[in-house]
Amino acid sequence: MASADEISITKLNKNDFDEWATLFKGYIDFYRASIPEEQYEKTFQRILDPESDLDALVMRERQGKSQKTKMVGIAHFFPQQTPWSEKQIMLLHDLFVDPSLRGKGLGRKMIQAVADLSKEKGCLRLQWYTKHDNVQARRLYDTMADASFVQYRMGL
Repeated sequence: MASADEISITKLNKNDFDEWATLFKGYIDFYRASIPEEQYEKTFQRILDPESDLDALVMRERQGKSQKTKMVGIAHFFPQQTPWSEKQIMLLHDLFVDPSLRGKGLGRKMIQAVADLSKEKGCLRLQWYTKHDNVQARRLYDTMADASFVQYRMGL
């Protein structure tokens, strides 16, 4: 496993599109879904737009002794209002770690980084969801949070 000093979690920047898009496409493929190709650029621009609520953190692994890094994880999130509190809830919408690095604690580090940022922003809680058959991720998620609700979706 990469040591802590070889891993960093940062904000997305304007030069990150290619690496970010590769990981986001991996996430979309993992869920056997598809989005129009132009949506990747639109989503990237929304994340960079300071007026948008959509935000992202990325995980970078330092390559050897050089300063060169490789993006190995992404997390997309945004705040939501709730009638139950004046504080917002942070929704972690997408979390993806390079499949070759899974099981090494990197997903946990990404979730914790989003939780820490959410706490700094004064959010009530961080919440997320995954497919019921995403067994590997659920093993991690069950150690970090409670799963007490079922999500329903109605296409419109």
